[in-house]
Amino acid sequence: MNLLCQLLILAADEPVDFTAMGEHFRADNQSINIPHMIVLALAVLVVSSLIWALTRWQEDDAEKSTENPQRLFDDLCKQHDLGGTATKLLRKVSRELQLANPASLFVDPGLLASAGQLEKFQETGTELTKVGEELFGYHLWKQAVATDRSRM
Repeated sequence: MNLLCQLLILAADEPVDFTAMGEHFRADNQSINIPHMIVLALAVLVVSSLIWALTRWQEDDAEKSTENPQRLFDDLCKQHDLGGTATKLLRKVSRELQLANPASLFVDPGLLASAGQLEKFQETGTELTKVGEELFGYHLWKQAVATDRSRM
C-alpha cells in the first residue's frame, strides 16, 4: 500500500526539466568562478600544509627516539624492570668504561664482567653479579665472567 502511495505522489509531481542540464557545457556559457577557485586553492594549500606538518612531526619523533643513546639506555632499564640501584650501577659502569653507547651493556655480558674486575667495582661485586645474572641469565653470565678471568 505504501509503495502505491509513493508511486502516485511521484506521478502527480511536475515533470523534471532536463533542458538546462547541458548549459554549462556549451562554449558560449563558459566562465570561471574566481571566488570558487580561490576557495579551492586555499583548501588545497591547507591540506598540503597539514600533510607536510604531520610528516615533519612524525620524522622528528622517529629521530628523537633513535638517536639518543641515553634515552635508549633508560628505555632498556625500564623494559628490564631494573631498580634505581641497578640503573645507577650500570650508569657508573658505562662511565668508567667510557662507553659511547651505554646501552651496549645490555648486549655484551663481557663489558659487565670486565667492570667487575676493576678496583672501583670490587665492593659492589655482588650487586654487579646480580644485575649480570638478571640481564643475561645465570649460565651466560658465568661464561662471560670465566672468559674475562681467563684473559687476565
